[in-house]
Amino acid sequence: MGTSTYRPPARTMEVVINKYVVKLKYCYTCKMFRPPRTSHCSVCDNCVERFDHHCPWVGNCVGKRNYRYFYAFILSLSFLTAFIFACVVTHLTLRSQRDGFLTTLKTTPASVLELVICFFSVWSILGLSGFHTYLVASNLTTNEDIKGSWSNKRGSEFANPYSHKSVLTNCCAVLCGPFHPSLIDRRGFIQPDVGTPSSPKSEIPSFGAKPDTSMVGSIP
Repeated sequence: MGTSTYRPPARTMEVVINKYVVKLKYCYTCKMFRPPRTSHCSVCDNCVERFDHHCPWVGNCVGKRNYRYFYAFILSLSFLTAFIFACVVTHLTLRSQRDGFLTTLKTTPASVLELVICFFSVWSILGLSGFHTYLVASNLTTNEDIKGSWSNKRGSEFANPYSHKSVLTNCCAVLCGPFHPSLIDRRGFIQPDVGTPSSPKSEIPSFGAKPDTSMVGSIP
């Protein structure tokens, strides 16, 4: 860039969280270092803090501020599906004892259809609820579990730095922790990008991070 003093930001930074070194990646789309557990969603095209996954059923990303509501949603949905399934089975059983099994199937086609739908739905919903219950108890995200970021198979040096080493404490931290304010100013205006890119120092978090200079060569 000639005589310009501008230097591109480092690709990664290292921060220490609970005595474990965690690398932060630079997002060239959002132009910032991603905070811990943050990932860029290709569908929403923005970085999501404590990114879990992008849910097509709710049409939104599941992350730091709405994960507890998503978990409550799938948990209540699993109970509702199991309750409806039990009620339909009870209804068909009582009707078949009075009118016979074949007659009951002919006279209550809606109940039979509901029974089939609930039978195939309850297993997937219960499985999803069980999986997220495991994630809550371990203080993990779906993204971290799929990538194996804190897998025990990789050794103690890759242990989960966010776990409180207690199932009860992890559940309280994930589901009952303080509600974080939104980082989006709903009444603000987007400022156009003009001029020379600013120094990356303003984008470095304030928790004592150090850039990983080994991944960026010197620029004459």
